[in-house]
Amino acid sequence: MVHGFLAAWNANDLDRVVASLHEEVVYHNVPLPPIQGRALVDSYLRSKGRFDWVDWKLLALAASGTTVLTERIDEFSVGGRRVSLPVMGSFQVVDERIKVWRDYFDLAMYRKQLQSES
Repeated sequence: MVHGFLAAWNANDLDRVVASLHEEVVYHNVPLPPIQGRALVDSYLRSKGRFDWVDWKLLALAASGTTVLTERIDEFSVGGRRVSLPVMGSFQVVDERIKVWRDYFDLAMYRKQLQSES
């Protein structure tokens, strides 16, 4: 499930990304406030603007029961601004959908890259 979710991101296919989410998903882009419900997560993701391209590099994956942990380098471009961000992700999979999705990252590093010149 998580491999397919990452593949959907790398295909820049937001419809497939959202379809991977449980109706009651909780998305927490730590340190930002969590968002609950697929419709609200969908709206939030679409409000961020269309990615020019996406390349999430999976470095490691571990699973225990319904929990999957990922270590990644998320690389993407928004409006011509390139971002490369180390991310630790945690997913809880229920009924073949992602019910809890948490990504831990350095918000200051992210914001700095969005503000820098391409």
